[in-house]
Amino acid sequence: MAKAHSVEHSRSHISCAKRMSTHIAYALVVYTLLLIFIVSPELETKGMAIWPYFALVALVAAVIPVCRNIERRWQALDAGSGSELEGRLKLDEVKLWIGAFGIPIVLMLLFKLI
Repeated sequence: MAKAHSVEHSRSHISCAKRMSTHIAYALVVYTLLLIFIVSPELETKGMAIWPYFALVALVAAVIPVCRNIERRWQALDAGSGSELEGRLKLDEVKLWIGAFGIPIVLMLLFKLI
């Protein structure tokens, strides 16, 4: 019981902005790996075409500004820290992870159809 209280207590001292930043970093890694391993095979062409690799770089580059905007918003929100931020943080974390897994899966399905 004391250990659970200690974990909860230490987690509450980590700012929401820092927690969101950590989630964004991990989500970008997962997103990139999914692009490499499930989308990239669908993009491969015969020969030594380099365009699929440029497409992967473009797909990663497209989500970085979105993630940076989320991070900036949480830095601004964290300045006015409150208990209501916990619910908003969880909702944004869920949205972030749905995007990290969903976008590559949707892209893979689209490329399979084409």
